[in-house]
Amino acid sequence: MKISLDIDLTPQEAREFIGWPDMSKIHEATLSQLNEQIKSGDQEAMMSLLKPFLDGSQHAFSYYQTLLETMAASATKK
Repeated sequence: MKISLDIDLTPQEAREFIGWPDMSKIHEATLSQLNEQIKSGDQEAMMSLLKPFLDGSQHAFSYYQTLLETMAASATKK
């Protein structure tokens, strides 16, 4: 026996059904505060946002560079 149930909910309705809190006001306040800091020229706010992405891309580039160096070294040994 197979039963299929389709539920059509908006994200807001799903959050209410599950019991998750409405974080939209906190989200808006955080974004407006960050926007004001960026407009005022606060570079530290922008760097705190970008740091995880920049660190990750730097590690990925280092790995890729090591991979290419290893491939080049193994190709010259043959």
